[in-house]
Amino acid sequence: MKAAAQVLLTILFVILFFVGLITASFKFQLLNYNFWNATFQKHNVYQNLAVVSKEAFEQQISKEGGNKNDVKILTDLITQENVKETVERNLKNILSFANGEVSQMNVYLPIDKVPKNLLSKSIAGLKTEMTLQELLTKFNYQDLEYLNLEDVATTGQFMFYLFIGVSIFLLLILILLTLLVKSGARFVAIGTTFILSGGLTLFAVSAVVGINTVVSTELINNTSIAAVIAGTMIPPIITEVFYLWQIIGFIMLPLGVALFFIKKPKYNNPK
Repeated sequence: MKAAAQVLLTILFVILFFVGLITASFKFQLLNYNFWNATFQKHNVYQNLAVVSKEAFEQQISKEGGNKNDVKILTDLITQENVKETVERNLKNILSFANGEVSQMNVYLPIDKVPKNLLSKSIAGLKTEMTLQELLTKFNYQDLEYLNLEDVATTGQFMFYLFIGVSIFLLLILILLTLLVKSGARFVAIGTTFILSGGLTLFAVSAVVGINTVVSTELINNTSIAAVIAGTMIPPIITEVFYLWQIIGFIMLPLGVALFFIKKPKYNNPK
């Protein structure tokens, strides 16, 4: 009976451990502006994004039969500084909304950097900072109710409470596994739990890193401007997120092995 309970608790722990990793990555990394900014700085994303965006835009013009020299005044605006400002401001807007810090999602449009004589009437009427709903209304987007922005606004709060809940359950499982160990016996069940969690985490990291490399290469070599931008921005984020997973996995493995050699203290029954 004890063995079955230990197996069940071990399986439950491993599952919840991965849920905890995912929620922690979302709450403390993906929903954290400082994480994005530090990652982009570390991997030279702003510089790379300016280069590949300009090249993709010029290729698109040439593909459509145009001359890239005709739009040079626009492509010259795609600089590292302009890209950095645009990305940073929109990241702050999105993450502030997702964390419930602001009530509306704002969008930054760097139209103030474009010469006014090159702007069409519809574009010239836009503001550099406006809500997403205002922007979509300007372009006659009719399905605003299907965007579910209310769900986005509660993402940060949901992930935080989910992380706390999962952490409490993991702690309870460890307590139960400890109670199931006889006095004087080794913590084999908990050690096995940690080894499985750490080993599967490292396996997941290895798989994701491999997929990340292949997908990023395909996106960078894509003719779509959106794909090229995604291939420049997303891989560094995935790399940094799973680097933390890798560290956790390497900690869990030796900790699990060490628990195989630790015995639960014996308690003498009072006479």
